Amino acid sequence: MPTLKPPNKQAVIVLAITIGVLSLLFVTPLQHLWALARSSDLYSHVILIPLVSVYLAWDTNRSQVIEPSRPKRSLALFPIGLGLVSLLAFFLGSENPLNPDQIEDYLAYSIFSYTCFIIAAIFLLFGVKTIQSQIFAILFLLLITPFPVAVREGIQVFFQHTSAEVAYWGIKLIGVPIFRTDLIFEMPTISMEVAPQCSGLRSSLVLFITSLVASFLFLKSPWKRAIFVSLFIPIGILRNAIRITVLAWQCYYIDPAMIDGWFHRQGGQPLFAVTLIPVFIVLWLFRRSESKAAGV
Repeated sequence: MPTLKPPNKQAVIVLAITIGVLSLLFVTPLQHLWALARSSDLYSHVILIPLVSVYLAWDTNRSQVIEPSRPKRSLALFPIGLGLVSLLAFFLGSENPLNPDQIEDYLAYSIFSYTCFIIAAIFLLFGVKTIQSQIFAILFLLLITPFPVAVREGIQVFFQHTSAEVAYWGIKLIGVPIFRTDLIFEMPTISMEVAPQCSGLRSSLVLFITSLVASFLFLKSPWKRAIFVSLFIPIGILRNAIRITVLAWQCYYIDPAMIDGWFHRQGGQPLFAVTLIPVFIVLWLFRRSESKAAGV
């Protein structure tokens, strides 16, 4: 297998020094990001993102031959501009950024700026062809950025309402009498509310990141990659709806006390594992079709 010569050692050293300096400048938000990643299930993936990004860059480097090229330093203007705008928006919009209620917004702005400046440094130091070959691994770093509160809540509301809609029809399908008022399901034995915690945001985010990496590693067609990654939306909705439907079935046919049972508290993990099955099937079918098209 042809391999790429090691990248310019001087550029790598300068990049490492630049990241070190940026990390010192952003040490406070990085400390809070570390604390958030350790305390929040939603952001536990943040610790792994840089490691995965480095691995993807290394894997691309060892499997491709990339011709030497000069940096196009004007490319760095865009991430630098984004980073500065993000910092400006943060300083103009935050009165007490370290308030626990605003910590996600604080980190969303500051960590996004930090990542943009790292990307700008990469654009400044490495050739255009190297950047083109590594662009996925480079942009993957952006996933260390937490959601702004408004964005997180908006995604939760989307999955909350769509899951409730699908679950409502699923509950009717299994024969449970139900009267619905928005997110509240009233049944003969119990009333249930599809709360924000039922949105399955963490599982959907993990599925999204997993699909991104898998599509990059195993698929070549841009449209197949896009379809494959977008599957996290219907699968996330269906997974949440199944969980709500099964819980309603248990409470109606077995015991209303099961609303506080094992399935409600821990059923999300086995359901997530089950929903990986159709994801892998689609990946296998897409990969097989690409192999046939390539005559492999």
